[in-house]
Amino acid sequence: MTLPAFFAFAITAALVAAGAGAWIHTIGRKHIREHLAKSSTFHCLRCDSVYTSSESDLTAVCPKCGYKNTKLKF
Repeated sequence: MTLPAFFAFAITAALVAAGAGAWIHTIGRKHIREHLAKSSTFHCLRCDSVYTSSESDLTAVCPKCGYKNTKLKF
């Protein structure tokens, strides 16, 4: 194998590995975000806003109007 062919192969392999790593990282981040959204997203029935809360309760107070809402069901 010549030196230019070796470098072309090495660069191609590095780019494929970087692309696969980025793809796997994106899938993992998407899974974390979906779980968080399903567990802490609320919809206010009074002012029609959508918000998140870090509380693990079934209800949360709307930051805009103060109305107590239940979790958004998906």
